[in-house]
Amino acid sequence: MARNAGARASILNRLDLNLIRLFDAVMRERHVARAGQSLGLSQSAVSHGLRRLRTLIGDDLFVRTVRGMEPTPRALAIAVQVRDALTAIEGAIGPQCFDPMSSTRQFRLAATDHVTAVVAPSLVGIVETKAPLASILIRPATRIDLTMQVDLGQIDIAVGLFSQIPHRLHARTLFEDRDVLVTAPDHPDVGGAIDIRTLARDPLVVVTVGGSEDGVPDGHLSERGLTRQTEMFDRDALNQAFKSAGLVPRLSVLQPHFLAVPSLIAQSRRVAIVPASLARAFEAAGVARASTPPWNPRPMTVQMVWHERWTQDPAHSWLREVLFRASRGVADIVGDD
Repeated sequence: MARNAGARASILNRLDLNLIRLFDAVMRERHVARAGQSLGLSQSAVSHGLRRLRTLIGDDLFVRTVRGMEPTPRALAIAVQVRDALTAIEGAIGPQCFDPMSSTRQFRLAATDHVTAVVAPSLVGIVETKAPLASILIRPATRIDLTMQVDLGQIDIAVGLFSQIPHRLHARTLFEDRDVLVTAPDHPDVGGAIDIRTLARDPLVVVTVGGSEDGVPDGHLSERGLTRQTEMFDRDALNQAFKSAGLVPRLSVLQPHFLAVPSLIAQSRRVAIVPASLARAFEAAGVARASTPPWNPRPMTVQMVWHERWTQDPAHSWLREVLFRASRGVADIVGDD
């Protein structure tokens, strides 16, 4: 035990905090030059720092590939602890207030194109007014690495449909949505309810980033304890409605982009299933008509999640409140339908 304590003390004596910041930057950017830019260092300085850190830790930490700097298992094992430690240090000695008007912070979110389309305009408007020097980076809520990005601080907030949230992450509901049907404005059955037999005849368009066709049989993906919905529609309610009528739904197009729906249904008999908030936007743009589905889909609870380390951070608290305010308009629209 004494030898272990002595070894830890020896490492701490040789440790340069800048090397830890460098490790965190390379882990975040997965690119030497971009990591250097974020720290104000040259590419050669970053490479030199990585060599020092590799010698100190006794591991390669990052391996250069065609996709960038890929972390080793050892790097992945320590990455979250390093980010937590840096956040704790910044919180201990950094400023405890946040002035939106003078902040140049870049706020990083992860969201689907649906959430971006219905929430981002209001969010950007608030930020431009209240924090004119700040910027917003919205990354796609892809199938992989979302939880890792939250854990490492690569994104501040992830927005989506979550069914299980680990204790280290916090969550707040932004709004509830529900499935509706949309058709082209010139669809033959537009103007009235579309019954189940019409739907059995017409091709269906749905949005999914991972379902039974992709090896995710229940439409939910679990990463590091965070479970999120990958099928952007209530498949169970759809299947049950068709089964009760002795019919089978014809899922003709399964694709990952909500904003591709108008072009996919244009001048056709195709019927798409989309959230009510987005259907209202499509109707306002004159590219679709909405109808209530002949089944009772479960509500979709859209939440924001963030790592617990940011809960007391003034800038992050401000961002969460702004995002919640920006979502109020969506909640009102869906509630009025």
